[in-house]
Amino acid sequence: MSDAHELPFYLLFGILMAILLAGVFFMQLTKQREFEVGAQAQALADDLARTCSSVLPGEQLTLDLPSRLAGSNYELEIDENRSTFTVWITDGTGEGESYWTVANVGLQVENRGFAPGGRVYFMRSGEVVVVSASPIEVPPENIFPTPSGEPPEFYYFARENQREATAIIAAYFDVSQDIDAYEWESGNSILVRAGSILLRVQGYENEENVGLVDNAWIISNIENYAGELTGAVPCPSSENAYSSGWLYSPSQALRYLRSRTWRRTSDNSTVAIPSDALVRAAAVTTNVSSYPTWRVEWENYVIHYQTGPWWHAENTPGFVFQSEPELEALV
Repeated sequence: MSDAHELPFYLLFGILMAILLAGVFFMQLTKQREFEVGAQAQALADDLARTCSSVLPGEQLTLDLPSRLAGSNYELEIDENRSTFTVWITDGTGEGESYWTVANVGLQVENRGFAPGGRVYFMRSGEVVVVSASPIEVPPENIFPTPSGEPPEFYYFARENQREATAIIAAYFDVSQDIDAYEWESGNSILVRAGSILLRVQGYENEENVGLVDNAWIISNIENYAGELTGAVPCPSSENAYSSGWLYSPSQALRYLRSRTWRRTSDNSTVAIPSDALVRAAAVTTNVSSYPTWRVEWENYVIHYQTGPWWHAENTPGFVFQSEPELEALV
């Protein structure tokens, strides 16, 4: 009789244990799914930031977005101000949770239509990475047009009078007025005349090697001059050279250099030229000759770039580009 009375108790106990075990199993399963959702969401945010770090200037990379994260729906959010990728779980397990990663570069979002199952496009542009839900249009390279015909008189003047031409070029772009005469004041100071304006252009010697450049005379200061030019020497028009494409402005030179993709040859790392790089006129000497150049400087980098094209009919090599550390343009 006692066994018969105890049977319902055993049955009830068994049912309660089954319910308890089922509850424990469900909680473990829920925790496991929450962990899996969180792991996949964090991995996605990390992958997005990692892709930003690996994209080369001018190169376009893509990353496919999963349709769901461990069975849960999600949204992708990009904060340009904080350079962060955030994955939000919108329903299902982990609803309301967010997972984010900070990219180590600035971000610029072009198309925010990111959707699960879609694709994210990345392209480095200068100092930022453009991120988009659609293909990114590659900007054309800022190539200088080739001037037609024979060079103007200032071209030949600059070829033979490199320091004088360097001072005149610097002064012309400083006051935006054609220079008509010059006069040496001292070994590192040249006086120039732009109509009624008189200027003193000062330079200094720098003997640090920049690629094949052995020496540079660098413009350091341009100021108004209150005296007279008693021994002024007429010079050809720099304005005519600029308007005909035989002389580049400092902003043109910088835009062109920034439009290229550069690689440091010592370790193959990519280098972006900043928009605030210092650009000064300089006359450089190589093992071939001397030339006027634009000297571009930022951090520990120095580039000397031509102030204008070299005429194809010349029988001697002209100056184009030298740098320190050595940089190579990627096609």
